[in-house]
Amino acid sequence: MRKTAIVILTLISFSFVGCQSKQDQLTELNAQFDTLNAQYQKDCILAPVEEMKHNDAKCKTERDEMNPLGKKILDLQADIAASKR
Repeated sequence: MRKTAIVILTLISFSFVGCQSKQDQLTELNAQFDTLNAQYQKDCILAPVEEMKHNDAKCKTERDEMNPLGKKILDLQADIAASKR
């Protein structure tokens, strides 16, 4: 349920990305990434060892959600840095 809500919020926020400044987009993407990363940390890094053994698929899914978002953040940061030169 929580994942579904995160995905829906992500899709909604991406629909508004075109109307935002690059800095606003970066702020929004960072907030989304932070939310996903917090859940990943809880499920895959800080979980008890017994629980982590059963979370392999879940952890892979969470990483797969974070990776494209992280790439978008890096690309946007590079774009902002290039526009300041």
